[in-house]
Amino acid sequence: MSTLRLEGKVAIITGGTSGMGRAAAELFSKEGAKVAIAGRRIEKGEMVADGIRKKGGSAIFVQTDVSNTEDVKKLIEKTISEYGAIDVLFNNAGINNSGEGDPHNEDELLYDEIMGINLKGAFLCTKYVVPHMIKGGGGSIINNSSVLDSRANSSSSTSYHVSKGGLAMLTKKSAVSYAKYNIRINSVQPGAIATEMAGIDWDQLRDESLINSREKLQPIQRMGHPIDVAYAALYFASDESNFVTGASLLVDGGTSAVYGNT
Repeated sequence: MSTLRLEGKVAIITGGTSGMGRAAAELFSKEGAKVAIAGRRIEKGEMVADGIRKKGGSAIFVQTDVSNTEDVKKLIEKTISEYGAIDVLFNNAGINNSGEGDPHNEDELLYDEIMGINLKGAFLCTKYVVPHMIKGGGGSIINNSSVLDSRANSSSSTSYHVSKGGLAMLTKKSAVSYAKYNIRINSVQPGAIATEMAGIDWDQLRDESLINSREKLQPIQRMGHPIDVAYAALYFASDESNFVTGASLLVDGGTSAVYGNT
């Protein structure tokens, strides 16, 4: 009997070229899944997929802008063509901007871009994956949200907050809509994670000064790593969470539990 948690499953992971998406792609493959990695950067995407194949896994890379309907359709078509089914969708693709956080200062084009990737992208992937999951008898969709989907701070952009708040509601609405088809939809709420969005490259993940820089900012005294989020997504992707839908899992080192934290 196999002990692999995703044995025989096919998973699409968006934003899989780096950070949390890359960690999830590698972990899901290690746990037995065939993986379709979606992202905009061809060289990095092919590198991640090739690395998985070299370790004996099965992976493809499909260049995808998740805010583009035709790209999303192509991603799903190639996954079905290659693997014949889709059991898991990890809507991980996300961006932010480092501009002004207040609504009146935010650039409209940047707002549209962030909403397009973070929220519309998850909507489009869900929209076009669900029919295949219904046909296959069920599935699991995981939305990578944020601790900022239900609370605000002064530093992050308005569009990021709004996109993640919308993603939280997309999770709940989808969970209600598709439970009858045995499709579960849940979300992960990361806190400060060492990713490119936080200015930390994959090759810097073992840098002690970066890891320890969070010591006084959250109860667990280290920077969160992409693998921390990947393991949360793995739980939702696996059959271990068969009775869980419409739920959110905080992965923030205890930040949200601190009184007065903003």
